[in-house]
Amino acid sequence: MSERPVVALLDAMPETSRAVLADVFGADFDVVCVPDNSAEAKRAAAVGATVLLTMWGSVDADTIAAARDARLIQKLGVGTDKIDVAAADAAGIATFKAAGINADAVAEIAVLLALAVGRAFPKAMDAARRGVVAKEDLRAESFQLLGKTVGLLGLGAIGQATARRFAGFGVDIVYHDLRRIPAERERELGIRYVDRDELLRRADVISLHLPSTPSTDGIVDETFLKAAKPGLILVNTARGSLVDEQALAAAIGEGRVLGAGLDVTAREPLPADSPLLDLERVVLTPHVGGAVANNFPRVIRRAYENARAVLDGGDVSPADVVSWPGRKGT
Repeated sequence: MSERPVVALLDAMPETSRAVLADVFGADFDVVCVPDNSAEAKRAAAVGATVLLTMWGSVDADTIAAARDARLIQKLGVGTDKIDVAAADAAGIATFKAAGINADAVAEIAVLLALAVGRAFPKAMDAARRGVVAKEDLRAESFQLLGKTVGLLGLGAIGQATARRFAGFGVDIVYHDLRRIPAERERELGIRYVDRDELLRRADVISLHLPSTPSTDGIVDETFLKAAKPGLILVNTARGSLVDEQALAAAIGEGRVLGAGLDVTAREPLPADSPLLDLERVVLTPHVGGAVANNFPRVIRRAYENARAVLDGGDVSPADVVSWPGRKGT
C-alpha cells in the first residue's frame, strides 16, 4: 500500500479536469476521483484520503466521518455553505476556500447576464435563428448600459472585479456592504458607497455579491423588489438562496422588474415547475460563473499549495482559512 498522501476529488469532472489535477498533485499525492456524484461514491473516495477537494457539491457529515485520515477539506472556490464545517471541526479537519480565485471569471458572467437581459438577448437570438427581422421590436425592449446606474450589493473580491468591468460601460457605480472600503480604494474603482435604501432607489442594475448566511438568505424578497427602482435588472452570480424566486417571478410578471440574469438558483438544477422558466426576460446559466478552462489550473495549484502547507506545517493566506482546528491563532 502506498504511503503517499491521497487527494480525493469529490465531484465528478471530465477527463480534462482530472488531468489537471493529476498533473499538479501527481508528483507527491495519489489521486482519487469519484466516478459519479452519488453519496456512496463520495464516502468511498473519502476513505483513506488526506485531502478532500470539492468544487460545487456537498461534503456532509457522513462523508467527513468516512474520511478518518483527512487533514483538509479544500473548496475549489469561495462558498463553503455546502460543507459541514462543524462536523469537520469536530473531526479536527481544516476547511479552506480559495479566496478570489474565480473573481475575474464570475465578474465577466455578471456583466454578460446584465447585458443579455438589457438587450433582450434570448429574444434576439431566437429571431436570428428563425430568420425574423425584429430590429424595431427589439429596440423598444432594449437599452444600453451607458448612463445607467449599477448597484453592487456586497463588495468582496468578486464585487470589486465586477466593478472594474462595469466601469468600461460608462455607468455610475454605487455599492453597499457591511464594511465600507477605504476612500482611496473607492476612488481607484470609481465607485461610491450608499446605504441600501439609496442603492435600491437609484440602481438600474443590481448585482448580488453576498455570501449565504442567515442574515442574507432571502434578502431579495417582495419588500426589496417593491423598494427597487422600476425596470430593475437583477443579476445573481452569488448564491441562489439570496433570492425569493416566487417574489422575483411575480415582480417580473407584473412589469415592476424588467428581468433577471441568474447563474445560481435556490435549487440546482432549477425545478421544471419553476415560474422563472416561463419568463422571457429571465436569462439562466447553470452555476458556471467560475467554470472556465484557462483558470482551472490556478485553482488546483492553490489547492495543492494549501494542502502542502497543512501537511508540512507551513503558512496559508488567512483569506483562505475558513476553520483550522488546533492551529495556533485560529
